[in-house]
Amino acid sequence: MAISFYEKGELASGFHGWRVVATIRGKRYQKYFSLKRPNTRISEEFWHKYQETRAKYYEARYMARSAAIQYLDFIGRDHPATRPYRGVGFHGITLGIGSGKSASQETCYFSVNKRGAANKFYIDERASLSQAWEQAVQHWGEVFDIRPKDIAKKLEQVPSPDQFKSLRKQLNEHEGCDYQASVLHHVYAEQRSQLEKHKAKKTTRGKLNEDDLLAMYANLERQVSEFRN
Repeated sequence: MAISFYEKGELASGFHGWRVVATIRGKRYQKYFSLKRPNTRISEEFWHKYQETRAKYYEARYMARSAAIQYLDFIGRDHPATRPYRGVGFHGITLGIGSGKSASQETCYFSVNKRGAANKFYIDERASLSQAWEQAVQHWGEVFDIRPKDIAKKLEQVPSPDQFKSLRKQLNEHEGCDYQASVLHHVYAEQRSQLEKHKAKKTTRGKLNEDDLLAMYANLERQVSEFRN
C-alpha cells in the first residue's frame, strides 16, 4: 500500500499529482490523481486540495479492503506454511502430537500459534476433544481479536478424531516419529462414549433415556466384559 506525490517535471510522462498503489491477493491496483486542472475556472489551490483528498480517500479504501480480505483469509483458510495434516481450515490453530509442560506423556493437542506466545491445549483425562477445542478456539479468538460471531462458528467445527489419526500416520511414516496407537486414546474417548450409549439404549430397548443412566449402563457392560475376559 503506497501513496506517492510527483512534482511537475519530475516524470518524463508529464504527469504530476498523486499515485495510489495497492497489491491485494497478488493483484495490483493503482489510481492517478492529476494536478492538471480540467479548466482555468478552478483555482490551483482548490484543485490541489481536492485531488489530495481523493488520493487519501482511495488509499484508505484500499487499506480497508486489504484488511478485510486478510481477515477473511485468516479465518477461512489454512496458513500457507501449515505443515501436512496439521491444518484445521483457518490460521492460528494447528493439530499436534507430543508432550510439553502441561502434559506428562505424549498426547494430542491443539496449538494456538500466536507468534512468541504459542499455547497448547491438550486432549487428555482432564479435557476431552471438544473441551480442548473450545478452550483453544476461545483463546484464539482473544489473542487474534476475532469477532464473536466467527468464534461461535469455529466452536461448532470440532475436528474429527480421524484427523489426529492421519497426523500420527504422517508423523510416523514421513517425519521420523514413532507414536504408538495409544497416543490417540483420549482423542476417541467421546466417540467411544457415544457408541456405548447407543449400544446401551439399543440393548435396553429405549427404557433408559437419560444420558447418565445410559452411561452408567454402558460402563457396567464394559466392566462385566473386562471381568469375563
